[in-house]
Amino acid sequence: MKKLKKYTALVVDDDLESLDGMVDYFSLLFAKIYKSSNAQDALELIDLKKPDIVFTDIEMPEIGGFSFISQIKENGISTPIVIVSAYDDKEKLLKAIKLDIVDYLIKPLTSEKLKNSLNLCIKKLQTSKGVICLGDGLFWDKETNILLSQDKPIKLTPSEIKLLKILIESANIPVDGEEIFYYMWSDTQKTYNPKNIRNIIYGLRKKLESFDLIQNIYGRKYMIKTKEIA
Repeated sequence: MKKLKKYTALVVDDDLESLDGMVDYFSLLFAKIYKSSNAQDALELIDLKKPDIVFTDIEMPEIGGFSFISQIKENGISTPIVIVSAYDDKEKLLKAIKLDIVDYLIKPLTSEKLKNSLNLCIKKLQTSKGVICLGDGLFWDKETNILLSQDKPIKLTPSEIKLLKILIESANIPVDGEEIFYYMWSDTQKTYNPKNIRNIIYGLRKKLESFDLIQNIYGRKYMIKTKEIA
């Protein structure tokens, strides 16, 4: 999961064996891992290091996991939080849902459980930062209208930017070519011609040959699909 290499994570668990096991595993995925065996130290680490994702147990001495999460929320921190616990009773699950966590994982962990959970975390991070994943190493920054490949900007024409904007705003939904045309040339008297759209798409595809970004849909429609982390 290469996309995680730009993020940091904090692991909180009073079971030192479990804590070290998760740290060893996550160290292979994230840019940096912080760890704590208690919630009080973890709160200080969050304030100091500002990790992108937090993984926490719920049964811990002094400050329990639910109180720990509540304090994070009360501090106005929107960091994605994943509970990792051996407890699967309904009461704890409902309490966790009310705290607006990203996921609740039951020990022992599996790679499939973690993959799904990490995808949810990445989606939340990208949404909060206005960045959308379009493919392996390809991202769209909604705030700046910049297309990034492996963190390097791709030079786009104004027309290409406009085209990407309407397709990304309607991600995973086919957009009619005529609707695209009048969105792009709304300030002109230009008459609809599907060739204008095809020419811009052709130019974009040349720049992004390694990505199957824009899909042709029957009926002169086009679509961009957002991606999950592989």
